[in-house]
Amino acid sequence: MVHARKVRKEKLMQLRKKTGSEISKSKLYYKGASAFHAVHQIDLDLLVYNRHNGRLESEMLTWQKVHAVGDDEYNIELHELIEEFLWHDNPSRNKRTLEDIKIKGQQRPGIVTLDGVIIDGNRRAMLLRRLEGERNVKQYFEAIILPDAYDENEKEIVRLETQYQMGEDAILPYGPLEKYLHAKRLRETLGVDVQEIAQLMGESQSEVKKLLGIMELMDEYLDHIGCPGLYTMLKEPTGGTKEGMFVDLYSDLNRFKGNNPAVQWSFDAEVDLLDLQTIHFDFIRFGSELTGTDKTYRAISHEGAGKKSFFAHEKIWQKFLARHRAEVDPVTENMGSLEEYVNRNPDCPTIVDAAIARDDEWKYRVRSSVKENFGLSEEELDGKVDELEPPRLLARSLNALLRIDTDSTVLLENPECRNMIVQINRLTFDMKKQIERYERSSSSP
Repeated sequence: MVHARKVRKEKLMQLRKKTGSEISKSKLYYKGASAFHAVHQIDLDLLVYNRHNGRLESEMLTWQKVHAVGDDEYNIELHELIEEFLWHDNPSRNKRTLEDIKIKGQQRPGIVTLDGVIIDGNRRAMLLRRLEGERNVKQYFEAIILPDAYDENEKEIVRLETQYQMGEDAILPYGPLEKYLHAKRLRETLGVDVQEIAQLMGESQSEVKKLLGIMELMDEYLDHIGCPGLYTMLKEPTGGTKEGMFVDLYSDLNRFKGNNPAVQWSFDAEVDLLDLQTIHFDFIRFGSELTGTDKTYRAISHEGAGKKSFFAHEKIWQKFLARHRAEVDPVTENMGSLEEYVNRNPDCPTIVDAAIARDDEWKYRVRSSVKENFGLSEEELDGKVDELEPPRLLARSLNALLRIDTDSTVLLENPECRNMIVQINRLTFDMKKQIERYERSSSSP
């Protein structure tokens, strides 16, 4: 069982004050000071899992959205759900750790708040509960008890949690989505500035700004597909996440806002980039199912100088955009909202299942037209690349020749250099004659 918050807080305060109850001490940096804190053996029934555990953030936020549950609510259903998430997050590792605990006991103390929220050690506490169930023998969690309840000093407690979960001494890395969600929580919910977030997460300030920018795109995408707050929709049905596609889109939008020279037309930094983002969102919705592992979607806007993208060429882009709007947009509009889909399909177990089924239906209805449009644009791009290849190669060759020191003894004395110069001279002479013949034939009546 799990005791009520009032009971947990009262008993943990008593344990914290009880003379001789500590089993050891452990050093902790909290509220701007580093000091040794007492470690106690705590009854598992006095502890609850941290619903904001960074490694489960996408799952927990989605569950909250589906069940319309507030941040301050905690019940046995949520307790058991978090327990299941913690176990299934990495079953093989959990099994190994459980066997290790059976032999050695808990080796590293955790950290809990004064009202029993586990700040560090959620996974260890979950394994001790399993061990208690297996052996039918009372187990205790060894941890520092902070002087504050979670909601009484949330900002400082989350600072502490971030250092332990994401800093230099972190034992397990955060998942690919969770690091974005955690950065967002620190910045938007708790008001921590970028400089401090970078310090807490062990990242550069530029990386934190990037995390926040990509998270903003992820939220806009969920709005686009009508699933705000359902963060598990950022995962691929077959495993993994859509993170890489958002990273590429973020990179592209920033390059184009900086007037990237690879784009040879005067696009509108607001209107055209919004169109680009919207089309990318549709391709992100397909995910690896359409684009495969070779990242073919990058031809839309992410290709380098070797093969410029659809967006780099105005005519190709405008035709690609027009075909997409004509074929895909009407289907998207006719799908209706997620709420309408749920009403039409009452057999869906949860709203998340309905969202996945709705996405599958959308993909089925637009798949052929999206693939056909992409293929046509690729053919047009290949033609444009072939057309632009000679000037690009000549410019590269000219730049290389201009860098050669004509007084260099290596140039003057090496016979291989002379042979190559003769070949270059012959090739450029032939090209020049070819151009002259073309010009004469073009000017003939």
